[in-house]
Amino acid sequence: MTSFNLRFHRTTIVSIGAIVFLLLLHTVIVLQPSNSYRNPNDLLALKSSTTTRPLFWADEDNQTTIADSCGVKTSPPEVHEVAVSGPAPAQAELPAANIVPQWSFTTARDERAYGLTAEQCETAFPGIFIDIDRAVKYRKKIGNITPEDVDISWKDDAAVRAVIIDQQLYVIEAKFSGSGYASVRGLGILHAIHRAIITSPTPIPNVEFSFTTSDIADPTHLQHSIWALSRTEGEEEKWLMSDFGYWSWPNYLIGGYEQVRREIANTEVDFAAKKKQIVWRGALKTNAHRKDLLRATADKEWADVQAMGWTNSTSVTDQDMSKALPIPEHCQYQFVVQTEVCKAAKISAPESKLRNRTVRVVTRLTHRPQLLRPRKIPPKLQLCRPSQNIVEVETDFSDQEEKVLSLLQNPEKAQRIARNNVETFRDRYLTPAAQACYWRRMLRSWADVSFKPREWDMEEGTEARRTRGMPFESFVNPQERAMYLVVADPPQMLKQT
Repeated sequence: MTSFNLRFHRTTIVSIGAIVFLLLLHTVIVLQPSNSYRNPNDLLALKSSTTTRPLFWADEDNQTTIADSCGVKTSPPEVHEVAVSGPAPAQAELPAANIVPQWSFTTARDERAYGLTAEQCETAFPGIFIDIDRAVKYRKKIGNITPEDVDISWKDDAAVRAVIIDQQLYVIEAKFSGSGYASVRGLGILHAIHRAIITSPTPIPNVEFSFTTSDIADPTHLQHSIWALSRTEGEEEKWLMSDFGYWSWPNYLIGGYEQVRREIANTEVDFAAKKKQIVWRGALKTNAHRKDLLRATADKEWADVQAMGWTNSTSVTDQDMSKALPIPEHCQYQFVVQTEVCKAAKISAPESKLRNRTVRVVTRLTHRPQLLRPRKIPPKLQLCRPSQNIVEVETDFSDQEEKVLSLLQNPEKAQRIARNNVETFRDRYLTPAAQACYWRRMLRSWADVSFKPREWDMEEGTEARRTRGMPFESFVNPQERAMYLVVADPPQMLKQT
């Protein structure tokens, strides 16, 4: 083992202590039983007043896209009292108060309920695990995951290998380049996994896995089994994970996921008071469709569409600063454009935040999807009345003007579409509770078709054992992480000494 003789300035010691204290405080807050969903008797007072169709992740393969629908202010869930009619029960019978109704998801109560049981997750978010179940079926067909499958030596950058042992998350290897994108995304994903572990009502099995933070997981098509942010239809070996943006995107235009939801709710206005335009901001290099969008909206009074460039993971270029719009401000428009739909069965960071920012009413316009599945529209994207929650346009946006003008002439229809979108996405499938459910299902499903991870490394030439990897709590501390990182640009790799 390598020993470190370190001298810390007082300020360094104070900063490390502050980070540790904040991490502990965050853990305590997350673990607080702030929601009453754990107590079945509390369900007598609250029941969901509406049910929404299960949505599956619409796709998005680029993290700089700002697109989706902004929401509608909805009334609080209806409260029902349980009345028991008929003669009083006999002395030996259970009192009526002990009759527990079937549990159902209520947004106001459960949106931040990180500790839902597996059964509650299935009830609350039907259809959300479709791609996980597909991946499990594929592995059972070709054989279980092996240690070679989680090896990331084939990736030069933007990859992490980790293991969960006895409910503790360890980072075995991390490859982060100097640009900052990989580390920002990787830390967000690790934080989300850690939260899913510590809030789980039942133990997570020991499991070893690897993931990439690249938009395109395997550009050379080497067919590695790795957790990814997106996949094509032919990449059956890839497992779609939840996006890093559901934790945070450290950018003043975006920010923490729950922070954004709160800010949108605080700044929302009535639908009629919103700007009667479509809005979009994003980078053009992602795909050609975005250039089509710019051409179709040039000099149109009903459009506020502008391209932007990024200098790094947190900042836009100086010349584009005046074009920048924080996410909550997107919800000041009636229509938000989404330029990617179904290249993967998930919704990415800004995408999801825009849907959540959907605390009011905005209608989402999306181009005709280039589907990678044999069905025309993902289950939760509804094109027809009365459940319509998106407006579809041609891939080249050639019919966009016609559809926008039609919606402007029929605000009741636009508001109905937006409300449906909010109820499906913001108020259910994009809640923080849904993210925790997704992570736990992914961890357990991976463990079901994977090898049993090794718990210890052996010191060479001795019988001494040492812990594999670096505890998550240490890895997220910049000073501690720096001790284990080989300074190279690119990549930086976690030391295994």
